[in-house]
This record gives sequence, structure tokens and C-alpha cells, in this order.
Amino acid sequence: KLLAQVAMAFARQHLTSTPVVGKVVEWKKTHGWIEPECSIDHPDIGKHQGHIFVHGEDIVPKWRGLVAGSMVEFILYFDGHGLGAEECMARKVLRVTLAWKQAQDLFGADGQGLAEFEAKMQVSIRAYQWCQMDGTNSDLPFLLFEIWGRPQAVVETIDALAMKREDSKDSETLCVNLLLPESRLWKVDLFQLQHFGGLEVSSSITITDPMPCRTLTLQAMQPNFRSALHALIAQACD
Repeated sequence: KLLAQVAMAFARQHLTSTPVVGKVVEWKKTHGWIEPECSIDHPDIGKHQGHIFVHGEDIVPKWRGLVAGSMVEFILYFDGHGLGAEECMARKVLRVTLAWKQAQDLFGADGQGLAEFEAKMQVSIRAYQWCQMDGTNSDLPFLLFEIWGRPQAVVETIDALAMKREDSKDSETLCVNLLLPESRLWKVDLFQLQHFGGLEVSSSITITDPMPCRTLTLQAMQPNFRSALHALIAQACD
């Protein structure tokens, strides 16, 4: 009877039916900690600086290491010891640059429409602009948007952000500028991607901060545009 009571005390109680999104703040080979993006109403959330515990057994696939700074989604549980992450899956990321006017047309002058767009597309988006040392805006003509999510959601989001050109009554060409880290460029099979449409990689580095990146311009008709993005995610996003 005592063993049964102990087992019941430590049984996992799922607190969410839909995935919670968070950022990995620490990983120690077998376990780590996640900072949730949303507020969590639970007495134990104050423990461990508000971070959620995750074990290698609960990662999809099991024991695949997580990287600090990456985005994940998970089912939140309570097991008597504290809050934990179950069915934890790393989100994929692609980086898109948008001209200032295009970004403002999409999300408003102050980005007020970004949160609604995130919720609609079921992704997490980080927007960045560059500033000079004195705090003034840089002369870069674009904003950077990091799009984190499941592959299908990332592809659908970039599809919605891409510039569209009507080629005829029945066809539409989509064009997008992606930023690809130099450290990932060697993983990309440019020959395969060119089967889907036009592809061009900048000859020089586009940005150096926070990491050296080149611009990869993709231009293709539907559904080849989405197929190319799926292929790029499979190649370059671990």
C-alpha cells in the first residue's frame, strides 16, 4: 500500500494538452532546463528561476542532445518533484530578410501585428534590426526574422512572407531572401535545390553579427517553392 501511494505521488500529471514553447537555457549531456515563452500558473513555477526540467529520455528522438539557445516545444507535466517537459522536440529555424517597407506592410509600423501572425502560423518569430554603436539605426536596408517551428509550419510561414509575382493567370512565382550561416553552407546541396527553381548565393558575407551569413535567394513557382524550403530544412537544420 505504501509503495502504491509513493507511485501515485510521483506519477506524471499532464498540465497542458497542446505543446508549450520555450528556449533551452542549459543542457548538461543528459538533462537540461527550458525557459517557457508563456506564463505558467502553477505553485512550483517559482522553483529553479522559472525554468522547466527536461531529461534525455523525454526528447524526441530520445537522448538527442539539445543546444542552448534553441527553441523547443513540449508537453508540461508535474510529478511531485517539480515541473518537467515531456515529448520535447527541437524546433527548426530559417532566417528571412525583409525590406523595411515590406515588413511594415505585413506587421504594422511598430510590429504590432507580429504576435497575431505568430499565433496564426503556429511559429515563434524573432525580429532583429541592426544599430550603430551610438544607438542609431544602421544603413542595412532590411530586418532579419528568425522563424522557429515544425518544418511544415516554417515552410507555410515563409510562403506567406515571400514576395509574389504573377507570371500568368495560372501561375505565381514566389521569391524570398534567406540568411544561411557560413557554418551550414557546406551542408546545402545547391544542385538539388536548383531543381525546384532559381537559386543564388551571395558572393560575399551579408552580415557578420551574430554570425557570418550569406544570402540565399530562392525563386520558384508553387508547389516547387515549398518543396525547396522543405529540402533546405532537411539539409541545413539539424
